[in-house]
This record gives sequence, C-alpha cells and structure tokens, in this order.
Amino acid sequence: MNQPDSNFDEFQQIFNSAADGMCVIARDFTILRVNNAFTAMTGFTREQTLGTKCYALTPNPRCQTQSCPLLHIVESLQRFDCDITLKNRTGEEIDCILTATPLLNQARELTGIITCLKDITERKRLEHELLVMNEKLEKKVAERTIALKEQENQLVRLLYTDTLTGLPNRLRLLRDVAKSKVPVVALINIDDFEQINNFYGYAEGDFILVSLARLLLDILPNSGYSLYKMHADEYAIFLDAQSTLNLPIILDDFERLAKHIALTIQSTRFSSNRQEVLLRVTTGIAFAASADPKRLVIKADIALREARAERRPYLFFRETDGIDARYQDNIKWAKLLQEAIKHDRIIPYFQPIYNHREPNSPHYEVLARLADNRGKIISPYQFIDIAKATRQYPAITKAMVQKSFHLFKDLPNEISINLDVEDMLDPQTTAMIQEHLEKYKMNHKIAFEVLENHSLETHTAAVRFLKSLKKSGCKLAVDDFGSGYSNFAYVLSLDFDYLKIDASLIRNIDHDVNSQSIVKSIVAFAQDMGIKTVAEFVHSESVFAKVQQYNIDFSQGYYIAKPSPWLLKD
Repeated sequence: MNQPDSNFDEFQQIFNSAADGMCVIARDFTILRVNNAFTAMTGFTREQTLGTKCYALTPNPRCQTQSCPLLHIVESLQRFDCDITLKNRTGEEIDCILTATPLLNQARELTGIITCLKDITERKRLEHELLVMNEKLEKKVAERTIALKEQENQLVRLLYTDTLTGLPNRLRLLRDVAKSKVPVVALINIDDFEQINNFYGYAEGDFILVSLARLLLDILPNSGYSLYKMHADEYAIFLDAQSTLNLPIILDDFERLAKHIALTIQSTRFSSNRQEVLLRVTTGIAFAASADPKRLVIKADIALREARAERRPYLFFRETDGIDARYQDNIKWAKLLQEAIKHDRIIPYFQPIYNHREPNSPHYEVLARLADNRGKIISPYQFIDIAKATRQYPAITKAMVQKSFHLFKDLPNEISINLDVEDMLDPQTTAMIQEHLEKYKMNHKIAFEVLENHSLETHTAAVRFLKSLKKSGCKLAVDDFGSGYSNFAYVLSLDFDYLKIDASLIRNIDHDVNSQSIVKSIVAFAQDMGIKTVAEFVHSESVFAKVQQYNIDFSQGYYIAKPSPWLLKD
C-alpha cells in the first residue's frame, strides 16, 4: 500500500464508513488496515490491531490449520465465504460471516487479503432461541399427540364398552356382526325388570345387572362365544359360525345354551342389602346364513318379543314365521299415520247414542278415522295401537277435540270424546283440552270417555285431570264396563255420569242368561248411584228390545246407526 492513487481518498472514506468490520491483511497475515466497524466489533483500537497477526488478535480454532480460510485464499487466489466464530478483546465470542477477497497485482500475484466480517451474533442467538423453542414445541406436540392418541383410545373404549358392566356394548356387537361370515346372535332380556327398579331402587337394579353379567360370563362356553351388554336390561351373545355347514350344530348349541341360561337364572338368587331377587329371562335367537347381517339384531329382537308374547323362554327367528312381515307392516302403518296427521287427514266420525227417554235428542260419540291419500276411510282398529306405540295418539285426540268442538259449538247435542291414559299424562294434550273448554264454553254438553282398567288408577296425574274436568262441568263416562275388570269402588271414586256396558255383555243379551244376569246387576248398581247406563253393540231389534226391557238409559250400535261423518237429520 505504498502507492496511493487518485481514488485512494474515496476508497479510504468508503472503507472507514462500511457497516461491516473490514481489514486489510498482508500475505503473512499481518493486519495492515482496519475500519471503524472492525474496532467497534472487536473492542481493539487501531494501535492495538495494526501490525498484529490476525490469528493472534482474534483467534479461532481454524487459524494456522489447513482449514484456515485465509490460507485457502493464499493457495487458490479465490474469494472465500464461510461462517466463523471469533473472540473479541474481552473474550466474548462473535459469530460472523467472513468474506475474504484476494488482492492481486498486475502479474496476478497475491499482495494481500481484504476481509469483511458481518456480525451475525444476534441472528445466531435468535436462531438458537428459535431452535430451542422449536425443540420444546416438537416435544409438546409429541406429548400432546401421545395424550390425544390415549384419549382417542379411551373414547373408542368408551364408545364400544358398557360403563356399568364393562362388557362390549351394542355398537361393538354391530361392528362384530358386520365383520363376521355367518353370525348368530341371541338377545337375552330380563322379564319385568322395570318392576325391580321401581320396587327395590336403581342401585339394586344396577347390582342385579352387574351380577347377571358375571353369571352369563360363567355360563358361556369359552370357544368363540362373546357376551355384550345392550340397552337397559338386555344382553347379547354372539358367535360367528364361519360357514353355513356349521349352522345345524351351532343352532343346536344355542338352543341348549338358551335352556341352560333360563334354568340357571331362574334358580339363582341375586342378593344385595339382604334382599333376594329372583329373575326370569326371555331369549330371541337369529342367524344370518346369507345377505343381510345388519338386520340380524333386529330379527333377534323380533324373536324375543314373540317369545315373550307366547310366554316361551326362547324362540328362533325364522323368515317363514311371518314375524318380519308383521313388523314391516307396523312400519308402513306408522308412516301412513304420520302422513295423515301431517296433512290433516284424521277426521271425526259420529255415532248416535240413542236416548230412550228423549229419542229426538241423540248424543254422539266422536270416533277417529284416517283418510289415506286416495280418500279411503280407514278404521281405527288398524291404526290406534300403532298410534299409541309410536306416541302419535295425542295428535289424534287433538284432532278429535278441535274438530268436534267447532262442529257442535252451536248445536244442542251432547258429545262424548275418548281419552286414553296417555292423553291425560301428556301436558300438551291436557292444556289443549282446557283451552278449548275455556274458548267454547260448552262443558255442560261434553262427556269424556275413559276405559275401565287398572292402569288409570295407578296414575294419580290422570285421576287428578279427570276430577278437574268433572269440576269444570264436563261429564265422565267409563267405557267397556264389565269387559273383565269391574271395580265399582273406582267408578264411585271418580263420580262417573255414564256407565257404558261392554259389547261382550250386550251382544247376546237377547238369549244369554249369564249376560242378562250381569247386566241387571250393573243397571241396578248404576240406578242406585244415580249413574246413567249406555248399552254398546246394540246390533239387532231383539237386543234393542232387551236393552229397553232392562231400563238401560241409552243404546249405541249399528241397529241405531253406523258411525258417519254426518249427523242424523231431525
């Protein structure tokens, strides 16, 4: 650097004002020149740096070795870039990007090296912090993944496990059935378990369910049979027969197993809190030798219900029994009823109730009919039970109340409307009836008919509602009296206005002495109590004559008139 040229001052200014640390080094690694940024970075003054060997001023492990960047330039005369860590005056490490460029004369001989040191210490610190944070994050993600996997496994266990007994549940059974080749399923249900819960309490009921699960596990053979806990008080046994060739033997085994289970449970006393409970179970068995294993559980349930209806301990489902077709028919009627309710096709028919003392002032019983989408009128015998089973019965009662109240609001005739226990226990139905009574103010000509049965007496809410109707001025009628359950005290307790004598007693009253004797007793009781009597199923002139002879107040039946959408003309 002995020969300054015309550009030297400009170079000196650029060199000193550069943001990165720069120095010029001789071929022997002696520092010849440094800028302000270099002294600030290293902490050394110009006096301390100039004339000093670079490896002595800012030592680095690579200095004076074959990997030294400056030595690389001396040998190759090529520019070189690398990351390097130096130490400043106080011994602190400085992370830098070193760019070293050879200074060559006209003969392309090395005269020196100019180095640029870009301080990346802060960047390295931030990179390190990010690396640490990333490692921590990855660790947390890994831990969270493990936790989520465990939660997923736990949810799967909960999804497929009954929490009370620890047995696989219905979902697990359906999954196993779907995967099997020739599945066989038996559903086992405790008879009248609701009574056990009501009498002993749910804690005792749960104890019995767990105890029965253990007993069934002990009874089951070890080879291939699996036990499941279904809803409520029901269990399932599943076995994959693998091939239809095995079915005859497997089904024989299931039959023996069903008998053994029934006898074992029947002879077992389930004890808790000094209580001993005896159980009976009913079993339905079904197999899928072909196509549709998904419906297998439904078929086993159908077989169970049929077994219970026939009071048999177990029953196999067979396609030829027509059971499945019967349930399909129920589904069809349920949909038909739903559509009729939706499109306001539940219509009232009216059957006159002939008043023997005032023939020109008939009462009318309101009877529900269903009109299908073609206008065909369907008898309630085909849909009433379905309506109750599918909880659509209150909608039928609502239609009868609304339409009959509107029709009779300006007529003098008394009408009677049938109420079921389900109606009286449904808050919406009872509220609707009260609203219509308040709106139309025709309580005095409304009679509500209720069936005489034991279930009504056991529902205090229903009894309370009937008494409120009576108190509001409505009349009460007991329907089908004498049909098999006749409770005179019950009739008195509810203060009935009408006692409708069942068709089974009226049908043959013209020649059956037993019917005559019973009817005479009922009429005598009613007259003593001031209760009006109605003879149902008056189907002939001779029956009508007997009804009059026994001083029954009203007659109802086809001899008087069939139910019709129209009222009788004067």
